[in-house]
Amino acid sequence: MRSSLKDKYAIVGIGYTPQGRIPDRTSLSFHLEASANAIADAGLNPADVDGLISYRHFPAASNEIDLTPQLIAQHLGITPNYMSQDAN
Repeated sequence: MRSSLKDKYAIVGIGYTPQGRIPDRTSLSFHLEASANAIADAGLNPADVDGLISYRHFPAASNEIDLTPQLIAQHLGITPNYMSQDAN
C-alpha cells in the first residue's frame, strides 16, 4: 500500500528582490517583498501560509527595527502555526 503525501510536505516558492544598497529601502521591505514573491511563486495566497522560516538573524541597522519572523508575519497579515529563524 502506498502512503499518502498529504500533510507531510511543504509547497515552497522563491522570492527575489534587488540586491545591494538601495536608497529608501529597509531590511523589512526586502523581507516583505521576497516573502510576497515566494507566496505568489508557490501559487498561494497569504492566508494559505501556515509556517514561516526566515533566514538567520542579522543585527538591525542603527535606523531600523529588529527583524523577527513575528514582525514579518504581522506585516504580511499572516498567522502561521510555526515560525523560526534558521541558517544553512
